[in-house]
Amino acid sequence: MKGSTLHRSGLTREKMGVLANLSQVEKKQATRAQLNQYYKNQKAHELDILWGGVQKGIQKVHNATKTTHQKSPAVYLTIGFIAGVLFMSCIFFIVSICSMSPKTSENIEPKEDVAVIGTDSASESSVETTLTEEKYVVKKGDTLNGIAYRFYGKYDPVKIQEIQRINNIVNPAAIGIGQELIIPVSQDR
Repeated sequence: MKGSTLHRSGLTREKMGVLANLSQVEKKQATRAQLNQYYKNQKAHELDILWGGVQKGIQKVHNATKTTHQKSPAVYLTIGFIAGVLFMSCIFFIVSICSMSPKTSENIEPKEDVAVIGTDSASESSVETTLTEEKYVVKKGDTLNGIAYRFYGKYDPVKIQEIQRINNIVNPAAIGIGQELIIPVSQDR
């Protein structure tokens, strides 16, 4: 612009410089807006392509899982319960069959011409035994079981009862120190 026009308009050179800068800034902003719009369009197009690929992948997965039917845990629990009941019924049936005894029982009568020889009758016939009695004075720490073991070499409840009967002992734990006991002892000939 010419200086006379500037003078008439009341604009100074500084103001004109500011106006020129503003117009350049507006041009830059318009250019930026155009670039942003271009990038937005390009990005939107790229995102649309990517989203289409994702949707295709989801559709493939959905189609693949559509053919296999997922069962809930309740179905598996019910099937397991029924199988357990059937298994236990089979086991019960097998055990009841195995434990059945025949209803008829045979009466077996012993034969008359068979003789039974016990160990006592064999020993009595071969060796004669005589019973003698020995006296024993109870010492500290003695028990009736220990005394029987000392005289007979083994624990024999029948012989312990015989010692109790001969000595009139009611409680075997109540023998006293210094008490005199009569012990039946057998001597072989």
